[in-house]
Amino acid sequence: MKAVETLNPPPLMRLVSGHPRSETQDACLTMLIDELLVHRESVFRICLGFSRNYAEAEDLAQETYLKACQGLGNLKNPAISKAWLFRIAKNSCLDHQKKIRIRGRLLLRLAEESSRAGSVDTAADIGDALVRLKAAVRILPGKLKTVFVLREYVHLTYEEISATLNLRMGTVMSRLNRARKRIGAALQETCDGKS
Repeated sequence: MKAVETLNPPPLMRLVSGHPRSETQDACLTMLIDELLVHRESVFRICLGFSRNYAEAEDLAQETYLKACQGLGNLKNPAISKAWLFRIAKNSCLDHQKKIRIRGRLLLRLAEESSRAGSVDTAADIGDALVRLKAAVRILPGKLKTVFVLREYVHLTYEEISATLNLRMGTVMSRLNRARKRIGAALQETCDGKS
């Protein structure tokens, strides 16, 4: 069986590997890459939602597209390329987060200290609220955070989140509801702690 697979790779694999391609196949590959590039802004928003840093998000988005181009041969159904690309973006971000957990803990401590300082300046209050919100999102469990970021930062529909994460619609709605409740409770705690 393996010998047959080696002699007859899947059509998409033939397009992206070193196999000779016809002009039609080149056009198909170009169309698929163009289809992936249409989602640049959404990929960037996913990355920004996870990293909260513009420069990091740009790097993660570039890494996502690099991984997608390298993995085009693994895409079994080009019709779901958008969900496939978003999954790569999410996984790239999660991998990146694993590498910077210590940095996240430091930022959380800084956020707690700044929320204790308090201020009467409206701009400072807004900044403080934003810091508290980011801290609340950061401490969400991974499954809840992922759904929350895809919905609130990237503005994906429930259907798109469901396809991206390979989850049932009810699971998406449930996780989003729990994420919102936990964020609300965390924000309420920090507000009560300031009083």
